[in-house]
Amino acid sequence: MKKSGLAKLTERARIVPGTVEADWNSGVATSGQAGADLFTYGGVGQWWRLTEAWLVLTGFDLAATVTIRVYYTIAGEEREMPPDEWEVAFDGPLAYILWFWEIEIYGPLRVEVHSDQAADDGFTASYEYRVKSW
Repeated sequence: MKKSGLAKLTERARIVPGTVEADWNSGVATSGQAGADLFTYGGVGQWWRLTEAWLVLTGFDLAATVTIRVYYTIAGEEREMPPDEWEVAFDGPLAYILWFWEIEIYGPLRVEVHSDQAADDGFTASYEYRVKSW
């Protein structure tokens, strides 16, 4: 059954929580940069809507600076958005990955995380994103 235009506009976001254990300092993410993949959402040739995404900083080493890198397809190829850095001891328990009112994305979105502290290797990081089907 197809949704009406009004149903699409008033659809509530689905909350998707997750955890990933990785070597956030010494690992190598898909991009080839230091860190690890946090999550990938969406697929090639697929439109979808992201309302927000968060990384829980609680549990990372207090001395860590955590870098979040986001990649998605723009102008036909995967591109990295400007990365964000979070100081665990000073920036609070949550790092926003993306937080727009609502962003339409075409293709997959991948999030990579790197910690500058070796103590974060093997740590299980928690995240959450909120999406709408189209």
